[in-house]
Amino acid sequence: MAGAQPGVHALQLKPVSVSESLRKGNKFMKWDDDSTTVTPVTLRVDPQGYFLYWTDQNKLTATSCPHFHS
Repeated sequence: MAGAQPGVHALQLKPVSVSESLRKGNKFMKWDDDSTTVTPVTLRVDPQGYFLYWTDQNKLTATSCPHFHS
């Protein structure tokens, strides 16, 4: 293309900032797309923003890593 500069173009992303309320845990409503059931949960996020942890009212905990879902 006319005027295009050769070379490598890189984009540098800023680090994720996870609020203290999400690191400590906050109340949310969780539901699945294939269900009409809504579950109150406490959601926590690790300081780097990689993992989500939620605990339901029965104290069952689940983990999700949204960056690696296919």
